[in-house]
Amino acid sequence: MALKELFKRGISALLKKKKTDPVSGTSQKLITYQPEAKKQTAKQLAKQDAQLPVKVERKITDDLLMGETKPPAFGSATYDWAMKKGPGKYSADEWIDHLTSTRKVTYKIFGKPASRIERGPKKFTYDKGSKFAGKEATINKEELFDTNLATFDELGNITGGLLGAARRFNLKLSAQDIGNMIKMNPVNRLKPIEYGGTFNTPKIEKLLAGTSSMVEDLVKTAGATTNPSTTMVDSVLTLRNAVGGLSRAIKEGRPNSIQRNYESLIENLNNIGGLSRATQPQNIRVLINQIKGNVDEAMRISKGGGKTKPTKYGNESSYTFPGGQNYRETVFVLDEPILGNREAMRNLGHYDELKNNLFHIRYDTRMTPNGKKALVIHEIQSDANQSIAKQLSAKEAFKGEKRINPFQRDIELDLLVNSRTKLLKEMDDAIAKNQFNKSRAISDDLKNINNQINNTFAKAQEYGEITKHDYFPLLDADAYGDYALKFLMNKAAKENIDYVAIMPFNKLHFRQGYKAGNERFYGYSSGKGIGKKGQAVMPQLMKKTARFQDSKAGPVKLSLSDPKLPYKEVKRDTFKYPASLTDKPGKLGLKNINSTYHETASNAPMKGYKLIPENDPRLYFDAFAIEVKPGMAYTQKLYKSKGGLVVDIFKTL
Repeated sequence: MALKELFKRGISALLKKKKTDPVSGTSQKLITYQPEAKKQTAKQLAKQDAQLPVKVERKITDDLLMGETKPPAFGSATYDWAMKKGPGKYSADEWIDHLTSTRKVTYKIFGKPASRIERGPKKFTYDKGSKFAGKEATINKEELFDTNLATFDELGNITGGLLGAARRFNLKLSAQDIGNMIKMNPVNRLKPIEYGGTFNTPKIEKLLAGTSSMVEDLVKTAGATTNPSTTMVDSVLTLRNAVGGLSRAIKEGRPNSIQRNYESLIENLNNIGGLSRATQPQNIRVLINQIKGNVDEAMRISKGGGKTKPTKYGNESSYTFPGGQNYRETVFVLDEPILGNREAMRNLGHYDELKNNLFHIRYDTRMTPNGKKALVIHEIQSDANQSIAKQLSAKEAFKGEKRINPFQRDIELDLLVNSRTKLLKEMDDAIAKNQFNKSRAISDDLKNINNQINNTFAKAQEYGEITKHDYFPLLDADAYGDYALKFLMNKAAKENIDYVAIMPFNKLHFRQGYKAGNERFYGYSSGKGIGKKGQAVMPQLMKKTARFQDSKAGPVKLSLSDPKLPYKEVKRDTFKYPASLTDKPGKLGLKNINSTYHETASNAPMKGYKLIPENDPRLYFDAFAIEVKPGMAYTQKLYKSKGGLVVDIFKTL
């Protein structure tokens, strides 16, 4: 079959999708290839495109841009390496050798030496003159699977996908053919949906500062009033707290808290205003009206200048660490049907109004002792892939049997159907000629093809024996953790923020009880993982990214609360590690956690609050972070640097 026919089945048509402008700041979008408003399948596009000549162009632009002149948010090192193959067309085996490496593995069977060849990740170094000259990149197995270029057996051999089909049918492919598949990766179409953001502005800050001053005047005036009522005194004192709470909520970007504090503030003002004129001097009425005017104006500005979607989980104490500013949530959505899943468009938890919401991140802003800013990650979670990953072994995850990628699958399926038709004719001929060995071999091939076709169109199951799971890209927690990190690095660079940090296990995540997965994923401020040994996932990803970006990664000190609010409501958490951990040899170094945090902070002294000024060491805690460089505003590299084809192949993900 000619390559042109292959393109008629979807490749060239899909590449004609609308391109987006470069991303920017708070309105950042991750779509590299935005689907047209009218949804069309690859087969429909193929029919539409069949009458048009297919143009195969080898487009080389700056690294990671995947042939685009305007930088997308994310790009592919695999695309860059594919372009290094040069002009012309190459066999599937030549491409497999280009995209993977081989290694000889020796072992013993019944005491006798044996060996086998396994395929592993291909590593390459960017050439001189590149933006990333001298930097090493790795062809990631998960990217090859998500693009539907390849599926793998337990030894890392390519068994399916476009490369598997090309090998079976002796097709030759150009660098552009491979590049086109990479560009059609569904990960390139993820949309970030943002909740929360900065509501504060200099004007709001000025209004609230004036309001606080008026409240203090009101406190003094009420206290000086002859025989003030208990209601007045209580309401005036509560009003001080409400104004402080409103100010913090606006500064921290917590819409739900803003509304609660505003309602409390108005209630207390109305309580004072509802008193009889005999107990309410005129100067108090004037102050009340001025405070109302200031607060209403601050609310008006905050609603007009802030984000349109309020945050949902800012008050969830098990997953959110109090005291930060500008708390935000970002949900990554694949806003298109995923055929073969139990539901093609499905809500996957936490954000009920969204469909195919793959994973989310929750984060805020904190300060270092020298006044630098950091975006601090509280949580990265995938409701879509978390349970699926637990049920699959590493050898099953990318085999293409229990978890099938439907994107760009039309191309391979058409080839399989054509092959089946050809094999049926060969079967008839073999039987007619009494070639029984040949007919049995053909029968085995037909059975294999039928299984592949039937499994593709079978729906994933929710109950009973699971033979097929839903497909969502970025299965591995390391993969979506890497994506979230790089998204925030890009955002931080554009917002002039100095660090991206991860909240350590012993500051937040123990609040959910002891979960080894959390300890492994988030780690400690040292970068260590389970039992404060080995490497935790997120710190390790930061280190690898820092090497690629000429940056640094390591512990930094971050504020427990706003350094400019010196009076702190100090609280403490205590946590004991399970005896099963502390009693194990080598785990005796684990000590109980005694964690300090600031529930709230205030500009004025309040009952039960402690004075902790800006330069006080008690104001800060340690967290692992990556230093943000200006170059991080450039397109980020998709997928983590290390994605071995046979690493931990018999272990669950």
